[in-house]
Amino acid sequence: MKHSRFANSAALAFAAYAAVTILMTWPLAAGLTHDVPGDFGDPLFTSWVLSWGATHLGRGWWSANIFAPQPLALAYSEHFLPQAIQTLPIYLLTRNPILCYNLLFLSTFAVSGLGMFLLGRELTGSAAAGFVAGLAFAFAPYRIANIPHLQVLSSAWMPFVLFGLHRHFATGRRRPLAFAAAAWLVQNLSCGYYLLFFSPVVLLYIGWELTRRRLWTDRRTLRRVAAAVVVVAAATAPFLLPYLELRRLGFDARSLGEVHRFSADVYAYLTADPNLRVWGLIAQAWPRPEGLLFPGATIALFAVIGAGAARARPRDPRQTDDERLRLSRLAWTAAAILAALVITLLFGYSIRLPRLKITSLPRVLAVCAIGGAILLAVSREARGSVSRWLMSLSGIFSIITLFAIVMSFGPDIHAMGRAVTTTSLYALFYDHVPGFDGIRVPARFAMIATLGLAALTALGVAAIPPPRRRRVSAIAAMLILAEALAVPIPINQNATDYKQAGLAPLPGAIAIGSAVPAVYRYAAQLPASAVLIELPFGEPAFDIRYMFYSTTHWRRLVNGYSGGAPAGYEILTESLKDRGGHPDRAWQGIVDSSATHAVVHEGSYANDAGARVSAWLRSRGAREIAAFGSDRVFVLSAPGPKPPAPGF
Repeated sequence: MKHSRFANSAALAFAAYAAVTILMTWPLAAGLTHDVPGDFGDPLFTSWVLSWGATHLGRGWWSANIFAPQPLALAYSEHFLPQAIQTLPIYLLTRNPILCYNLLFLSTFAVSGLGMFLLGRELTGSAAAGFVAGLAFAFAPYRIANIPHLQVLSSAWMPFVLFGLHRHFATGRRRPLAFAAAAWLVQNLSCGYYLLFFSPVVLLYIGWELTRRRLWTDRRTLRRVAAAVVVVAAATAPFLLPYLELRRLGFDARSLGEVHRFSADVYAYLTADPNLRVWGLIAQAWPRPEGLLFPGATIALFAVIGAGAARARPRDPRQTDDERLRLSRLAWTAAAILAALVITLLFGYSIRLPRLKITSLPRVLAVCAIGGAILLAVSREARGSVSRWLMSLSGIFSIITLFAIVMSFGPDIHAMGRAVTTTSLYALFYDHVPGFDGIRVPARFAMIATLGLAALTALGVAAIPPPRRRRVSAIAAMLILAEALAVPIPINQNATDYKQAGLAPLPGAIAIGSAVPAVYRYAAQLPASAVLIELPFGEPAFDIRYMFYSTTHWRRLVNGYSGGAPAGYEILTESLKDRGGHPDRAWQGIVDSSATHAVVHEGSYANDAGARVSAWLRSRGAREIAAFGSDRVFVLSAPGPKPPAPGF
């Protein structure tokens, strides 16, 4: 009966999250088969990845059909394997990449809500607290700000991991541990960022559970947990090999300059997506790429309540009530003063009093650390209070949240672009933890912070006395959704601010099924060994569309777009841009590219530039074999070297 009630409440919560997802992402549901949320950038790229995974699993999967003749092109970015498997039945039935992408996109919200509902209820015993926490995680403003980025939204498995671990340590049963390990593996493979960002959190949580339950000497528990960690690591490792191979082939680590550019400014947490109806025009402290990290006022309020909601242990009988009250007030006053001081310096301000000037955040932190150590050394009550808080749910999720926020600042900390400190915790990971030097967006640690804030929100709601909890929960739920409201969300945004001059605007819609441009249906009839180069070349908006439409033919492309690119790609792009000044070099670039066929989209050029490109190819011996409106297909007279055999 208890299990049945548990399952029923989870099913009802999931249904509610699914319904809210439809409303909060409207009007996407009205155009699932042909519209994309956000813009025609990353969503089309991800649709291509999902389609590739649905049709090419097995040998050669890593060597996707872009950036020919380079191998391992899939490893230039996320591989999205779990997501491809999720959408495989739908793709096989419909062959519609947009539909698959949209259903997966919507699921990230509903499944995230369910996971946090289970975790929040597990932590508090309150379904109301769990439901509000699910809304806080699934519809946090940060998620709305990342509508075009499916890899960022693919964080749904995080709360499932912690739910399984908490239940395992609470009950000693192996099934929840296996569940947690499976969810951890799926999360690792769903997003490379979260493989690196979330795994330290999992290990921290495991260590915390072992410590608070005094299980470090329990060999059976240690063996089980160690086995789960080893299994997850062993199952994840094969998916890292292609990325390591790219390093061997010359892909460099991300430079510190690039990492700085995509790190969070302190004021990013006061900056919201401008599409948000409530905060979009108000919270605009420091807008910049990857810098819309505003957590929501309601979530922040309940998280603060949850952070202070640790249950008190029985009082020390040797102390009077007055002594305990006086010590408590002194401790909280000191903590509040120090926190205010740190926050003031963190936001770029200094403290200037008649005989006191405080400007250095590192020095203040050092003084706080020394003072705290002295206090703990001399005060048994302080040691007990700190220990109780650290071993509480409030303590561990506050630490997770704080860790994530600090890490989101990147290798150093900036406030409105001005350096507050010249180093940070992230720099330690960048220098010493493998993999961290290969990613460029520390700001995405904000999703880990969102996880911690949602868990603290559950604790905050649960701290409300039962007679008022239901009403407070309902109000909190409505406020969270109001703060995340961005309806109608951006759909089919078509940017035309190209890097290259002389290009015409691309169509404002994506063709699906029988409406796909005829040139791509023709490409499906070319020999399987054909390698296409499509012109214009090297402009991301165009290359992404070429990739998307390649799902109708799967011939190899010299074109490509991803998180990285081969060293010669930019050289070829520049040589083709300078075709008029150095035609021989441009032609040699095409010859060396391994292309056997060229597709010229004459209509994508302004004026008569497209016709001149076709004439130039003819002058080099290319033979036109088909034309579809303004699209022309050429066989190149001097094909380049044979593409290498696919690996992995």
